[in-house]
Amino acid sequence: MIATLTHPGPAAPDRYALVPCHAEPVTVTLPPADTLAQSAALALADYDGGWLEIAEAPLANLDFVIPGEDPTGTHAAWYAGPFRMGAGTIRHLGMHLGRKEGGPWIHGHGRFAAPGWSGPDFGHVLPFESHLSRPATAHGWGIRGARLDVEPDPETAFPLFQPRAVGPRPDPNAALVTLRPNQDLLSAVETAATAAGLGEARILGLGSLVHPKLQGQTRIDSHATEFLVTEGRLSGGVAEIEIDLVTLGSLRHRGRVERGVNGICITAEFLLVGR
Repeated sequence: MIATLTHPGPAAPDRYALVPCHAEPVTVTLPPADTLAQSAALALADYDGGWLEIAEAPLANLDFVIPGEDPTGTHAAWYAGPFRMGAGTIRHLGMHLGRKEGGPWIHGHGRFAAPGWSGPDFGHVLPFESHLSRPATAHGWGIRGARLDVEPDPETAFPLFQPRAVGPRPDPNAALVTLRPNQDLLSAVETAATAAGLGEARILGLGSLVHPKLQGQTRIDSHATEFLVTEGRLSGGVAEIEIDLVTLGSLRHRGRVERGVNGICITAEFLLVGR
């Protein structure tokens, strides 16, 4: 059975949103810019959006947050931080590129390191406060025909990415998908993939879970966690997902998601690329 949270707004009747799109594999260079979000947007300027992963890249500075309690009680979960790492290294960062209020925006989770740093080493990167110190290579997927846009979400009272159709969509081979809270992660992504006509696909993305349970491990005592998919696939319509995650107490865990016991906390955002 999944663990659930009570959110401030009414549950939306549709428990997922998806938009078909065309995804192309890319290797791009993120140039230093005023913000990390601008760096990603410049690297994917020829596309409507995309998913990028960076490894071993230098940072001029990094600001990030981890799951935390909401002192106002307004939200079911909130953030702790920001943690200001300063100059360091991105060990592994995965991020969706989309738009917010007309400008570039990223939602990224990852692992970071810096000399002498003793704070958390995994979290949710802040798009405007973080900057590259020099060009960084990223691998991922450029998307045409769809994009993630930040919009108010009445259910969770957060501004969240939602997929939107944009421009022409040549030869759809993928789908941008967002999942609502309080449903099992694997079952939810399988339902959305079926609706998108994808039985065989790569699963790329991130999100949050309530008291997660990873295979071969005890249930994690944290009502809010944030995760990054490190390996994900659909085979015959069945999803398998491996993740890195961070807890309320900044503990990091890694493993394969167990079926039927991992409730989504706030959101899960995936790019499903057909195989």
